Amino acid sequence: MTKTLTLSHKNWNNLRNKIIEDYGQATVLISWRLRTTLGFTVREHRGYQPGAEGHEQSIICLDFWDDQLQTMFLLRYSDYVSS
Repeated sequence: MTKTLTLSHKNWNNLRNKIIEDYGQATVLISWRLRTTLGFTVREHRGYQPGAEGHEQSIICLDFWDDQLQTMFLLRYSDYVSS
């Protein structure tokens, strides 16, 4: 069962730069490598904001496949996710 964490583009860019610093650029560029290393895959979701009269919003979703890897990820990168 997957669990999804949503981020703004600003938070994702900061987090992606930190992951590249920690694991190298190939980890972020190759989806299966990101999934085996950190336990998630990345997708961009576009939808409409409720009450914003049709204004489209775009967010980044991190789909986690393993509860333990999600916990370790949140412990390590919580500053980048919540800021």
